[in-house]
Amino acid sequence: MKLSLENCIELVTGKGTWHTRNCGGKVPSIHLSDGPHGLRKQAEGVLQNNKSEVSTCFPTAAAAACSWDPKITAYIGEAIGKEAFNAQVSVLLGPGINIKRSPLCGRNFEYFSEDPYLAGQLGSSYVQSLQGTGVAACLKHFAANSQETHRQTADSRIDARALREIYLSAFETVIKTAKPASVMAAYNKLNGTYACENRSLLTDILRREWGFDGAVISDWGACTNLTRALQAGMDLEMPDSRGIHKKLLRRDLAAGKIDPAAIETAAHRVAKLADTYAVEHRKRQKPYDTAHHHSLSVHCAEESAVLLQNDGILPLKIGQSVAVIGTLAKEMRIQGGGSSHIHTRPLQTAVEALEAAGLEVHFAPGYTANAAQPNQALEQAALDLAQQHQTVLFFGGLTEHFEGEGYDRKTLQMPKNQLALVKKIAAINPNIVFVSFSGAPYDMAFAPRVRAILHLYLAGEGAAEACAHLLTGQCCPCGKLAESFPYTVEDTPCHGQFATGSDRVSYRESLYVGYRYYDKFHVPVRFAFGHGLSYTTFAYNDPKISSSVYRGGDLAVTCTVTNTGTCAGAEVVQLYVQNPTCNALRPEKELRAFCKVRLQPGESRTVTLHLNERSFSVYDPVQKAFCMPGGDYTLCLAAASDAIRLTLRSRWRATTPCPINAYRWHHTLIYLPNCALWTTRPFVPCTAQSSRKTQPPRRASIPLPTPLPSWRHIPALPAGCWHWCDNWHTCCSPASPTATRR
Repeated sequence: MKLSLENCIELVTGKGTWHTRNCGGKVPSIHLSDGPHGLRKQAEGVLQNNKSEVSTCFPTAAAAACSWDPKITAYIGEAIGKEAFNAQVSVLLGPGINIKRSPLCGRNFEYFSEDPYLAGQLGSSYVQSLQGTGVAACLKHFAANSQETHRQTADSRIDARALREIYLSAFETVIKTAKPASVMAAYNKLNGTYACENRSLLTDILRREWGFDGAVISDWGACTNLTRALQAGMDLEMPDSRGIHKKLLRRDLAAGKIDPAAIETAAHRVAKLADTYAVEHRKRQKPYDTAHHHSLSVHCAEESAVLLQNDGILPLKIGQSVAVIGTLAKEMRIQGGGSSHIHTRPLQTAVEALEAAGLEVHFAPGYTANAAQPNQALEQAALDLAQQHQTVLFFGGLTEHFEGEGYDRKTLQMPKNQLALVKKIAAINPNIVFVSFSGAPYDMAFAPRVRAILHLYLAGEGAAEACAHLLTGQCCPCGKLAESFPYTVEDTPCHGQFATGSDRVSYRESLYVGYRYYDKFHVPVRFAFGHGLSYTTFAYNDPKISSSVYRGGDLAVTCTVTNTGTCAGAEVVQLYVQNPTCNALRPEKELRAFCKVRLQPGESRTVTLHLNERSFSVYDPVQKAFCMPGGDYTLCLAAASDAIRLTLRSRWRATTPCPINAYRWHHTLIYLPNCALWTTRPFVPCTAQSSRKTQPPRRASIPLPTPLPSWRHIPALPAGCWHWCDNWHTCCSPASPTATRR
């Protein structure tokens, strides 16, 4: 049906909080609903996040990512899709695949990983399965939405390589592989321009380069100028601005500030989305069993839990009497809250689940969840209980009062009352199993005092049963961390540049996010990316490669994995590409493939992993394309980023030179926490008092040692006026090698 220009103006703005407009019946009105780890359907006019229809709460993305299994995220996407379909929801707002730049980010529970390859693979399976049910996915938050502090005004300043290789990479994978029907433009600015108004992001990259043909929807309240947003490539403003933005759009149209074609193009994309996923076009419901979805939530939680340490105290024996200490054993934290809060059916507590699993449970709360100060009466009761039993199960971690959407944490520390209690218990009973909950890493300073740590993240409504099954050995832990656990916040690569209170957020660590930083600069972490233990053991043997000289296309890497233990289990084989020495700034190694294999005791299986040209490539900002630096690449088959089992070598002989190999990035300066700047070539301090002045620089040759040292040992630079160029990825070229810091 033909739409008038006035119809088009109506279509590009929402109706109320959750719906699109129908233009007098010309276009179906559709309901958009929050996700992403469950359906949070709300009626119009409901303002409280925790008032929504009852639905299944699955593990959050932070938890599900630790499964390292696209099948798990596919199960979650399909189940949520069925519930959304039956609830007459057309668009589910999820998944979120932003990169975890800092463990302090309050919304990290909603994101998969610090690694773009892992996030991209898990996000793709989620989107494909969700949309297979007839419900549209809305991939979010596009892009570089890495902190909650000033999230609506923050300006993420990122160099071209870090942007393309880290922060956009997962989005690119999901767009090209799973083809989501919609994408959500984030609140923040990217390199000076709001995401909703960023033509380079929404049109040049998303549509022209990646081939996206769906609708771009603003995050709720992210659109501040509808005219500029439509010109940039955004299609739908949500929620309704109560007519304000429509009025301004009509004014700009009359003044000739916007081409009618831009409005019509956006409106037709919204109409296409509505027509494709309209409830009116659904012929029948997709029946599902709520009990099955709960069981599925339990299974996903079992597959995602990570056994961080264990000296043999686990698994527990059926019938064993245990002291269960910690408020979180009865008031379990299963989700992150905020806009993703799921209204669940009544659930089991961990105490009830442990009793159902065959343990004799004696409980004491030990601490209060809504305060950090110790409660002496609760502590004493817990200490008395701990002294009476051989084994203590301590349930702790970050409660909902210490992390959540809308704010970032200031510290990695856990609540003081919990840490103090663990220390006191350890002094009288060393047999402690710590059952951990959080949406992001925190300082597990208690680790040396306990015998085992089972980390559940925020595991959804099946957390209690999954916890009981894992602790008693009814299932074998097989999760692996999808992010690094640093010792201190000072060790994180963006320390001092994250959530500072300024709207200008400089991503001065560039490519060095998570394990890419810790590996390169030999910064120790408490638990490494990819780490996770099991009740069984695995051996890696017989590595093979399809060609020792890579000539492009598919490169197959195989090895044999054997379960050498006494129980069935699953292992995640991780393939890292160790980069050759070259002039380009590159991480030491990067995850490029993985596979989860399930084995019975004594069983062996050959695992095949595949690499392609992108696995070896870097982004060249000048060519605006990925290219492969030549050299010898080491392929590392590993159980974790710090647990390499086998290595192979492959050589790439570049037939055409990679410009970035020859001269790019010689003068790129990187900021590292609590240390000086460093560069791959001698750099030039500026003697001028202001970076805006054009006085000739005085050269100072300060070469970087090879190999790169830990940032803790880099000497300080001579005094001077140092400044980071506003666009240092383009300004710091061979023709203009100076850079200053302020």
